[in-house]
Amino acid sequence: MIPARDESKTLPRLFAELEHAADTIDCILVVDNASRDITSEVAKNLGALVVYESRPGYGHACIAGIDRLRREFPPEVLIFLDADDFAAPKQLNSLLDPIREGKADLVIGERRACGEGGVRWHARLGNQFITAALRIKFGSHVRDMGPFRAIRWSMLEALELDDPTYGWYVQMQVRALRSGYRVHGIEVDFERRTAGRSKVSGNLIASVRAGWVMLRTLVVESLRAKTNLSKR
Repeated sequence: MIPARDESKTLPRLFAELEHAADTIDCILVVDNASRDITSEVAKNLGALVVYESRPGYGHACIAGIDRLRREFPPEVLIFLDADDFAAPKQLNSLLDPIREGKADLVIGERRACGEGGVRWHARLGNQFITAALRIKFGSHVRDMGPFRAIRWSMLEALELDDPTYGWYVQMQVRALRSGYRVHGIEVDFERRTAGRSKVSGNLIASVRAGWVMLRTLVVESLRAKTNLSKR
């Protein structure tokens, strides 16, 4: 699944890279999240299944895509991939291996710099704070909140994710950890985008807003976990 907003310039290169993993992928779903450009048209021309979600928000886009898959052809494993992550396609098999080998239920790509550089300092700082909190609170060993991730479909359905924002990342990890699922991180190459405009890490203000949303989600999910435990 590729949530995409105003990504008509990045999709052609991403799809060209995805050809390297053609034997791994059964279906490519692009969720056009209220784009103001021709993202949907480009995705359809490239052969993708396209869903349009008019409500902005990463979580809204993911929920819309999952609803479509649930109705038509639910996969065994669902991969989440950003439209500008050109380094990811060649690493799909590495991301999937821990699930294939029965070692993990959720695998998250931990980004390391290559090519044009890594995650910007302000986004990296926010990542470190959230992952440290997850380690202290839930015993997580994952070192990044990266969007490149693979998850068993049965687990995804059981988590009942509903956050409409970038808190989706955090909600997934918190609910997985507190439910006893195996969450695994692997190092993946990452380079900054060379086309289009980043919605989060491209500037300090956007990163601060996304960080605040993730922190708020972490607090809400932690309190919810306490409430669930107290009811047992």
